[in-house]
Amino acid sequence: MRFAILALTVIGQVTTTAPLDVSKFKASKPVFVCDLDLGRMKGQFRQLSWSNDGAYIYLQTVEGGATAYDYIVSLDDRTVSVAFGEPEWASAYWAMKSDFTAPGNPALRIELVREDRRTRVTPFLGGNNAGNGAFTPDPKNSADAYAFDTTLWLLGWRIGEWTNGDPFAGENFSWGPAGSGAILFINDGTLTLMDQFKHRTAIAPAKGMTLPAWSSDGRRIAFLEKTGRRAYRLMVMAVIQS
Repeated sequence: MRFAILALTVIGQVTTTAPLDVSKFKASKPVFVCDLDLGRMKGQFRQLSWSNDGAYIYLQTVEGGATAYDYIVSLDDRTVSVAFGEPEWASAYWAMKSDFTAPGNPALRIELVREDRRTRVTPFLGGNNAGNGAFTPDPKNSADAYAFDTTLWLLGWRIGEWTNGDPFAGENFSWGPAGSGAILFINDGTLTLMDQFKHRTAIAPAKGMTLPAWSSDGRRIAFLEKTGRRAYRLMVMAVIQS
């Protein structure tokens, strides 16, 4: 991986497309773009955005929960460049990609559900367990252990789930083009497309995959694939409508 210094502005109009039927879609084999070493880039990946013309990918890492680093990958020559801040097009794309409401379709919205659960059912050593099912957790008692599950739902379908942790926006999903009513998400080890008609199409295994991003023209999908403790690679696949 080599770095250059890049000042880049790519600003275009956001177009609206007709609703998509993802049952007619298939994806090509993912193509390797470049290796990404967090030992050099620092922090953890938090954003992946497409430029409006589809020529560049913006990446942001965050270190210590506050310090952000900006990078741009040219898909033409596959170089990674250090950017002077986050480009306007990257901010606009990320806001659309990671929103809980579908772009161009405010009635289509992701629901986040968080539920607490007891992880140790027995023995009931703390609180009140008088045989009537009542139970009061005792924070001083190790038997009273709890966890929480966070789940994302869309149209009655689970599109993501986490235990003892909350996702950051856009971590595992990306809306399709504005007005398409379609979404791309990672769950149950699979990268899947779903539309507003509840059609679903599994397009790739998702082992080690994060930050999926559907290009604004709907023709390509980018994602990061973890290959080591601090090593990733950027991959891109074409989406084809039959």
